[in-house]
Amino acid sequence: MAKTQIVATNNDSRILVRSIEFGHPPFRKLSNLKLSIAERLTLIAGHNGIGKSTILGLLTNTFGLTEGPKSYFGDHFYANIEKIVYLALDEVEPSQKQLSSQPIVVSDVEGVIVRKRCAMTKRVKEKRARVVPRTVDRADNDPVGQDAKIPLPTLYLGIRRLASIGEANDRDVAVSESTMHVDDRKVMVDFMNAVILGVEVTTDVTEQSIKGANKRTSQPGYKHHDALAVSMGQDSLGSIATALASFSKLKREQDAGYRGGLLVIDELDVGFHPHAIDRLAKNLKAYAKKLNLQIIATTHSPRLIEAIHPDGAGDRRAPDTVVYLLDTTTPRIAEDQSLQAIIDDMSLREDMPVKASKPVLGVYFEDEEGKQFFDALVPAARKAALGNKYGVRIRPIGLGVGGSNLIKLPDHDPIFKDRVLIVDADTSIPERAARRKNTLKLPCPAGASGTDRSPENVIKNFIRSMITATDGHLRQALLQLSPPNPSSDKLLAAFFPDNTGQSNDRDSSKSWWTGHWEKLKRWGILNTWIAHHSVVVDHFLDEFEKAVAATSRRLK
Repeated sequence: MAKTQIVATNNDSRILVRSIEFGHPPFRKLSNLKLSIAERLTLIAGHNGIGKSTILGLLTNTFGLTEGPKSYFGDHFYANIEKIVYLALDEVEPSQKQLSSQPIVVSDVEGVIVRKRCAMTKRVKEKRARVVPRTVDRADNDPVGQDAKIPLPTLYLGIRRLASIGEANDRDVAVSESTMHVDDRKVMVDFMNAVILGVEVTTDVTEQSIKGANKRTSQPGYKHHDALAVSMGQDSLGSIATALASFSKLKREQDAGYRGGLLVIDELDVGFHPHAIDRLAKNLKAYAKKLNLQIIATTHSPRLIEAIHPDGAGDRRAPDTVVYLLDTTTPRIAEDQSLQAIIDDMSLREDMPVKASKPVLGVYFEDEEGKQFFDALVPAARKAALGNKYGVRIRPIGLGVGGSNLIKLPDHDPIFKDRVLIVDADTSIPERAARRKNTLKLPCPAGASGTDRSPENVIKNFIRSMITATDGHLRQALLQLSPPNPSSDKLLAAFFPDNTGQSNDRDSSKSWWTGHWEKLKRWGILNTWIAHHSVVVDHFLDEFEKAVAATSRRLK
């Protein structure tokens, strides 16, 4: 075997996971694969049984602190693979005979590339195999021991985090007041409030455990119910928040010695509503940046993939990635990693024949601004999923006509009866148009009136409200915007410099929108508005699906 050259890459004090590589013969059935790991959030997706959990187990096993500080789960910052996936003893001998079948995990340890072979050995007492991370061709400047884990603090969250307190015997459940530091309580509360809206949590943190289930986690207090009476989504979120609080604790205690952390989560999406998934993804990115974390997770959720993928709500410039695996017999990374290709494979859909046979359902708007607002409300993956459900391809089109004229189009040309017509919220829909079931309004805040209901002024007023808010959900909305250190001063300077753009008249607001559109996207303004207006947004999405269902039938 050629000697591996270990070279310095930078002077950063962090430890980063770079990749996991599978050679030939295969490790189990994983062969000739290289999965690159992003610096912030990596999402691994693919069909059941394709090897996602094995990959997580191997990555987790390579890193960690086996002694020293403990997390709020009561354990050290590491987990061994045999506690994650089952490895049989009869797998050891073939693996030891063929070193090339042993996966390689590549990391950057304070600027030095370290390659660790996942060497399988026997653990006879437990009647199962284990994996030892052994350095490949260790160099003199290698800062890690030959058979040692790479000292990157690591926490693994498996499905046991969903063990239900409600289904456990009372005698097996233990609850105690937490000694969690006030700063870490704030991390937990802020994170949970940002992900699940409408459920107010407090800093009255308790520790919960279930005897025999190997589950221990923390939960914040809840204003309107007991902390034991949580849903599956809240329970899972509590475990994730406990992990973030644990890294917050470690970062504070290690201070200058803190070199980042690794958070590994199996089935990240389990238990979460689609709107909560959007906010979960956004806030995990934010806390990964604050706590210098790499997050690696698996999923089966198209919505979560869309939230990370650059074709969806993600950004090609962001340090995130989606890795999609296909073919459960001989797993490989899909050549086409586009969002549409991933969604198609998740349904095992034959792309070309299906696409060619689908009629196009035109969705018409008064103008381009309405279409852009709609595209934020209904991202590409959701449009594709809805189109697949009703056998059409949804195509949004901005026309440049007044709302009342748009509504009257079917009276002049019957073809528009087979199109969905979406007007601004300040346009009235007469009964005749309503009976066609193909006409609806874009959402606006409850209580808005006049031109304040147009998309341009809805967003204008939202920005103004965030600028003046000192607390509450609008203040939280400002803090969730994309730029580093968002503030009311930055917001004012970005969107209303020198007191410009104050008028809400139609022409002025359209000009303002056009001039600030790229900045609105960059700041995540529309997505933040959507997250904080879930009631009216959900109503619009329901009405839109009804319109698609009614209109698509007339196309066939």
